[in-house]
Amino acid sequence: MAKGGLLRFLAAGAVLAALAVPSGLAATPASDHARAEAALSNIRAAVAAIMDAENDATNGPARYVQAAHRAINLLVGRGDSAFDPAAGDHGDPVGAIGEVNHLLDRRATPPFVPALHGVLVNLQSAVANLGDAAKAHGLGAYQNDVSQALQTMEIAEGRSGTFDVFGGMRGAIANTELGVPAGAPTENGCAAPHVAGYGLWHGWLVWHAVKLDGGPIATAGSSIVKKEGSMLVLYTPAAAMVHHLCAADVKHHAATHASVQHASVQVTKAPAARLIRVADTGGDGAVSYTMAQATAGKTVYSTHCASCHGANLQGVAAPAIAGKEFLTTAHTNGYSVSILNTIVTQNMPFNDPGSLKPSEYADVMAYLLASNCFPAGKTAFPTNPGSHFGTVKLSIPAHPAGTPDKNGVCPVK
Repeated sequence: MAKGGLLRFLAAGAVLAALAVPSGLAATPASDHARAEAALSNIRAAVAAIMDAENDATNGPARYVQAAHRAINLLVGRGDSAFDPAAGDHGDPVGAIGEVNHLLDRRATPPFVPALHGVLVNLQSAVANLGDAAKAHGLGAYQNDVSQALQTMEIAEGRSGTFDVFGGMRGAIANTELGVPAGAPTENGCAAPHVAGYGLWHGWLVWHAVKLDGGPIATAGSSIVKKEGSMLVLYTPAAAMVHHLCAADVKHHAATHASVQHASVQVTKAPAARLIRVADTGGDGAVSYTMAQATAGKTVYSTHCASCHGANLQGVAAPAIAGKEFLTTAHTNGYSVSILNTIVTQNMPFNDPGSLKPSEYADVMAYLLASNCFPAGKTAFPTNPGSHFGTVKLSIPAHPAGTPDKNGVCPVK
């Protein structure tokens, strides 16, 4: 196939894929993939409900209020106290939030868990904004509340980049096992595909191999597309990271094999890195950052975050993110460092999520930990935190590092 024909072929597939999004509204789905698609569909339908009302020039106040309630119904499902039967029952008993909660209700911590925590926080925020919009007095107040709800729903859905998607449900579906339909053939994602199917590695979706049989091929969410033999292989944005980890895994197994073969050789265990514990997690999970990172993070925060969260981190147009109020809320809601890191890296800055460098996000996280009076260590906050971060809970430190101000914030110089 000529290059121009292949591009037109792929573009057609992408358009068909966009038009064929599952509704997710007829019944509660069973598989993780179906739940993820249902959550995404409900989010998109909630946005559409608001936009349809916005674009109808004949609307009056009652139509706007109904649109807000209809969007809430799609997000919370009929079992929630915020559900309004008068605004319409769209068939999904649990709504987008319920689908996400089902996906998070497990003992294991697959790689989609941090992203879905971010989705959940944004959907809960959207419901609160929509509730305010439904009770607003005047079109101006309604528009302000609805605008905030649309922004948080957009983040929960996920945004497109130049070569891929990031954040939200779309990012989770594009990069993890949530993108694999129930019963679809799977292979080791570290190896090249042998048959049409999906390549997985520890829950990460690496590639999707499709036969070139003349039918449309959905390429949305793919970072790289390659023709390999009789198949088209769509590599996900996570592929580069996973291939790096695959190589490291091979070296680890080789080293382990060598140590077994030479068991008589004495191995000196390296001293453990100095870690600081954010909260008592029963000996499970720890996190560290350096004061140099915190100082650098203060500069990044001042440039990209202070306009919304305030120079003193107590909030202006956005909530407080340091001090007694923030940590009390975090403790009550069970926030972990993983959830905080997901919100920061995928949702911030609010006007351009995901736009900072990984090192800048790590510096900002260090600044937030320091501002919340957690002691620094010698090990830098990582640019790619491990899954154990999900167990590290945020709470008010028993012994603050530094001298907190009246708001419970420790100054960073």
